[in-house]
Amino acid sequence: MRRLAAFGCLFVSSVALAQGTDSSRARLAPVRVTVTRDVERSTFDLPYSVSRLAIDSARVGARRGSLNDLLITIPGLVVSNRHNPTQDPRVSVRGFGSRSAFGIRGLRVLRDGVPLTLADGQAAIDFVDLETVGSAEVMRGAAGALYGNASGGVVALRSEAWPSQGMRARLRGTWNEDAARLSANAAGVSGPWAWQGTATRNTADGPRDYARFRSNAAMGDLQRTFGATTMRAQLTWYDTPLGENPGAVTASELVRVPAIADSQNIRKRASKTVQHAQLAVMADRSWQRGSVTASVFGTLRELYNPQAFAVVGFDRQAFGLTTRVQHGGLFRQHLWRLAVGADVQSQRDDRHNWVNCAGLTGAQRPVSQCPTEADQGVETIHQLEKVAAAGVYARGEVTRAALTVTGTLRGDRTSFSVRDRRVTTVPGGTSASIDMGALSPMLGLTYKVTPLSSIYANVATSFETPTTTELANQPDGQGGLNRELEPQRGRTLEIGAKGLLGGRLLYDASLFDIATRDELIPFEIPNSGGRRYFRNAGETSRRGVELGLSASLGAVDVGASVAHITYTYDAFTVATAVLDGKRVPGVSPTTSSFFATGRRSWGFLTLEAQQGSRTATDDVNVNYAPGFVLWNVRTGLTGLAGLEPVIGIENMFDRTWVANIVTNATRGRFFEPGAGRRLYVALSLKRGP
Repeated sequence: MRRLAAFGCLFVSSVALAQGTDSSRARLAPVRVTVTRDVERSTFDLPYSVSRLAIDSARVGARRGSLNDLLITIPGLVVSNRHNPTQDPRVSVRGFGSRSAFGIRGLRVLRDGVPLTLADGQAAIDFVDLETVGSAEVMRGAAGALYGNASGGVVALRSEAWPSQGMRARLRGTWNEDAARLSANAAGVSGPWAWQGTATRNTADGPRDYARFRSNAAMGDLQRTFGATTMRAQLTWYDTPLGENPGAVTASELVRVPAIADSQNIRKRASKTVQHAQLAVMADRSWQRGSVTASVFGTLRELYNPQAFAVVGFDRQAFGLTTRVQHGGLFRQHLWRLAVGADVQSQRDDRHNWVNCAGLTGAQRPVSQCPTEADQGVETIHQLEKVAAAGVYARGEVTRAALTVTGTLRGDRTSFSVRDRRVTTVPGGTSASIDMGALSPMLGLTYKVTPLSSIYANVATSFETPTTTELANQPDGQGGLNRELEPQRGRTLEIGAKGLLGGRLLYDASLFDIATRDELIPFEIPNSGGRRYFRNAGETSRRGVELGLSASLGAVDVGASVAHITYTYDAFTVATAVLDGKRVPGVSPTTSSFFATGRRSWGFLTLEAQQGSRTATDDVNVNYAPGFVLWNVRTGLTGLAGLEPVIGIENMFDRTWVANIVTNATRGRFFEPGAGRRLYVALSLKRGP
């Protein structure tokens, strides 16, 4: 609490400083979002906790190496940059997504309205080039009624806006002691056409041992307008030829040598190579009181992933279609809106597991398992995994005077099937299938206290299936699907208030209560090489409060956020251990952030702070990750004929801290350390509007 009080004092001091140094005032406009599957709406009209950030508007000059660099100011959203080239950041909203061993689980992720979350509920975002992200919208509550499976929250990224006219070009480079990124972007508008292209190269040796990384990314974006109709095509290509996995460390290593890598990962040459391509075609048409949108998208991904327990590889094909029709009007002094939509996705993974023979010698390397000198031994699993998911929803809204009532109902069905394709099985292979479904309602109320402030309440539901990886990782080591895993289901109650005071202070406060049954919990088995398995907890509960504040006060922009959550097992027994009342591991009870940006004619100066409290790392709450407070500072020059240099220091007091927790890990390896103090330099050269 002392840390939070310090943040509050610093926030108030910054406001006072702004008021005393500049008499001008920048009035904040109402924030508008589309993440709620509606036409652009003010957040004050919606019965949800929704945040929107315009990148570089207030937190100028932020690095774009991870989502954490962009989203740290949103209350209740935690982005854990693992500083591990083989794994995406772990993103959680009110605890949803915290179970992720790699990639993103439990949350719906979109880019320009196109789902990045697959049919089974997992999302990889390594291919998303953050250099071209212009804004982000986050729905911080259960969105199962809108998005279906894996929608404990929604993160929607949007590309930079097209130039107002003509063409713009930008070259941006970022360097620190262990990494470099170079990105080139060009965009233009000509009559009904708009386009942009980006190419980015990343190289890094990592802030830890055995953490080298190389990647190349490119994106092309083309849009054509035909009157009230817009067509858009987006092509993304990504290649990672090198990504090393340093693994996690023990408590003693965290204190003594936090940069050290797990010797087992080095010996087994744990790493990842990826090739990824995605094509999406979007269309929308609007009329006086309505609109229709549709998107078709497809993904090809190849992964080769040596890990301590096995060499894993798959070839993935994924396809999808989304569509939505909306119309509204006035009936007996009641404003009404109705939207109906559907989502269809498919996923096909041709999965292989091989024995990892790296580091094995003599009697440890039997010919039956490692017949050659290669690291890749005999095949243990070869199976074709298919997922088909479909959902339909209807969203209705009625407004009379200051009161708006919103209701949504969605039905989903997800089918998993697997066929064993090993030559040792019967001709044609053995097969298995599982179907999972849910009906997800939501009801919300919004009361406009003033045109720029409102109070709201909602009851919402969430539905989350195990992913194919979680179903395939069976404790007995066999292939097929783990039929003991059930989908987790949740109910959320939320009340809140949001608004704009004096045209300057934007506030967003919420209280929530979430009850979940059959929650999916990760665990490890001794001597399994760090492989993650999953089981269902009986019941869990989450109760919390979130507060976000931001203000634009002349020459200074300031913002602060704080979130507190009590996240416990209500009914969960493992073997003979009764875990009722224990904290669910991996979720920090209290998180907060602060930033202040001062602007002058010559440039800017930004100060940031981020805090996380002491966090349990295992179900029995015996081991904990220590709390931390990190401070960052950066400054940059502007007005130099399009040249914008930035210099910054991250973790300027060089604190040892835990960036990510490996929950219920064996060998005591719970901790993935964050980077120490790092000086970085960024340089942008811009031409055009």
